[in-house]
Amino acid sequence: MNWTEIGTFLFIPVDAERMVAGAHKRGAAAIILDLEDAIAPSNRDAARGKLAGSVASLAEQGLTTVVRVNNDPGRLVDDIRAAAIAGVHAIILPKVEGAGLCQFVDGALAVAERAAGLPERSIGIIAVIEHPAAMRALDEIAAATPRVVALGFGSEDYASAIGTRATFESMAMPAQAVAIAARGRGLAVFGVPGSVGIIDDEPAFKALARAANAFGYTGILCIHPRQVAMADEALAPSADEVAKARRIVEAFDRSVASGSGAVAVDGQMIDIPVAMQAKRVLSLADRLGARKPQPAA
Repeated sequence: MNWTEIGTFLFIPVDAERMVAGAHKRGAAAIILDLEDAIAPSNRDAARGKLAGSVASLAEQGLTTVVRVNNDPGRLVDDIRAAAIAGVHAIILPKVEGAGLCQFVDGALAVAERAAGLPERSIGIIAVIEHPAAMRALDEIAAATPRVVALGFGSEDYASAIGTRATFESMAMPAQAVAIAARGRGLAVFGVPGSVGIIDDEPAFKALARAANAFGYTGILCIHPRQVAMADEALAPSADEVAKARRIVEAFDRSVASGSGAVAVDGQMIDIPVAMQAKRVLSLADRLGARKPQPAA
C-alpha cells in the first residue's frame, strides 16, 4: 500500500452491515472501519465482535481497509487484538499526544500479529493529532516507530480542545504543522484543515480538499459517502493542468535525452522539481480523471 498516493478515506461504522457490503460502490481509496466515534460507547465492545466479518467483506471487494481503534485503556488492547487479522492494512490511533503511545501500540500489534500468524509489521499505525499538546511532539510522533505510516489531523476534536469551531481560519496553522511533520519524515498525512462534518455545502468542502492538497495532505478524511465524490472532483487536475503537465514532461524528457538540464515551456523554466510536479499531476489524472476546463470569465 502506497499511503502517500492522494486519495479519499471513508469512515464506515464497523457494525453497519449494509454500508460495509456496499463499500465498493463509494469510490473511496480506502475504507476506515470505525470502532470509535461512529459507535455509541455502550455498543463498542459488541461492535468489536463484528470486525472480522466486516474486514472479510471489504477484502472480498478488493478494498484497502483501516480500523480506527479506541484510545481508552479499557478498550485499546482488545481493539488491537481484534484488528490483527488478514486484510487490515493499518489502524487509526486517535488522540495521540506523544511518541510513547505509538511505541506501546507498536509492541501490542507485534504481539497480536504473532498470535494471529501475520507477517511482522504488516499493520501500520496512522497517528491522529487531535490536541494542541501534541504540537510540541509532532516530529517525535512521526518518528516514534517504523510502523507509523501516516499522521492524521482531527480538526473537530482539536477545535473543541482549544475552545473554537473547526473553520479554515482556526485550523489552517495546526493542519499545516501536522503536514510538515509528516511529509518531513516521508509519511502520508490525512485530514482537512476545517470541519470534516460539511456534507451539503459542496463548494466549502471542495475548498477544504484543495487547501489540504496545497498543504501536502495525501488523504482526505470523509465521514459521508457524498464527500468522496466532492473530494475526488476537487483534487482532480483540470484538463488544462493535465495538458500543461504533459507538455512539461515531454519537453523535459527531450531535454534530458539531448544532454541538457533545463528547458523553457510556456515561458517557465523547467528543471527536475518542476518536472516531478508535472509527473505527479499526470499520475493524479490517471487515478482521478481530469476536471473539464472552466469557461473563461
